[in-house]
Amino acid sequence: VELINAEKRGVSSRDIVSRWRDQVGTIVGTEEFNIGSRSFGPGGTPIEFKLLGPSDGLDELNAAVEVCKKKLAQYPGVSDIQDDSVPGKWEYRFRIKPEAFAMGVRTADLAETVRAAYYGEEVMRVQRGRHEVKILVTYPRQDRRSLANFDEVRVRLSDGVERPITELAEIDVVRGYAEINRIDQARSITVSADLDEEVGNADEIVADMKASFFPDLANQFPSLRVRWEGQQERRSESFGSLFSGFVVALLVMYILLAIEFKSSVQPFLVMLIIPFGALGAAVGHLLMGLPLTLFSFYGIIALTGIVVNDSIVLIDFINARVREGMPIGEALEESGARRFRPVMLTTITTIGGLIPILMETSIQAQILIPMATSIAFGELFATLIVLYIVPVTYSLYHSAGGHLDVQTVTDPTSQAVPAI
Repeated sequence: VELINAEKRGVSSRDIVSRWRDQVGTIVGTEEFNIGSRSFGPGGTPIEFKLLGPSDGLDELNAAVEVCKKKLAQYPGVSDIQDDSVPGKWEYRFRIKPEAFAMGVRTADLAETVRAAYYGEEVMRVQRGRHEVKILVTYPRQDRRSLANFDEVRVRLSDGVERPITELAEIDVVRGYAEINRIDQARSITVSADLDEEVGNADEIVADMKASFFPDLANQFPSLRVRWEGQQERRSESFGSLFSGFVVALLVMYILLAIEFKSSVQPFLVMLIIPFGALGAAVGHLLMGLPLTLFSFYGIIALTGIVVNDSIVLIDFINARVREGMPIGEALEESGARRFRPVMLTTITTIGGLIPILMETSIQAQILIPMATSIAFGELFATLIVLYIVPVTYSLYHSAGGHLDVQTVTDPTSQAVPAI
């Protein structure tokens, strides 16, 4: 079902899916049934994990899957709980009896006999014009349409005697598997579930299952292992690469600032504003009523390169005044007064450029609003803090002897005073 644009309808696709699911209810006898909608964010289902176990423990693995599905059904908002252990068709499974095995009967003999009875055995080929025709000998059509006479199938042994197939083999009617999945040579079954994010939270459900459910499951089924996938795996991969890149960016930023200021301490004074910017981004999401998403953290990472600009402007101005011989107290006061306008203009222009995205209501812009919220509110909060935190931290830095890193420019015509 393809809906009209979100701007032209007063109900979200998630509400339609929820109502549709409630109206349909439970359909008895279905192998698989789910109702879902496309959404932004990491790919995969909200809750998805694999249970891994040995191939000889299929009954134990299937039992653990059912226990997990019952546990998931207890959480509010969870729906469409399913697994990929799809049963196959019903089949006849043969096991050679010991006495038949001693007579020289092999499984291949039984398979060839059954195939010949229901599919046919080629006895000769005749030429009919330009075509070659196969002649097959098989059971009559009425006997091949059902398995009612299957027990009467006879197998011819090497001595020429024909015996019923039931005398030679034990026959079980079982149901196999449509597919068998393995990971690292272990049999795996994937359990997945959809979630109404307005009712439940996937992170909280996964955390609760890891803390309170899976330890008990491991005690009950010690040979099984759990591997998380779906959105949890995608989110972990994204955050892992994001954190690694963030650490590298901070390191490069520190090196550049250390080269520019010719100091190993002043870069920390500049970068000290970064946590306050992240705090402002979190407060902004709270005020906007938005959850912290992956794109929110993208905005926070981008924010780190923006909020340090105000710190650089202030510290560079203070260094310049200190080098000219101005007292530290006067330099700090003048930095706030003289650099206030550039700092505020930088903040206003940055936030002004993000306001159109923050005010956009189209569905296409919803994925960018968390990122713009992080940058806008983080920059605003950091600007209000930086005007206080930079003079204070620089004063502490100067009191601890940091002024020795800043070379003071003296008048060359002044008379030098001998040191005592």
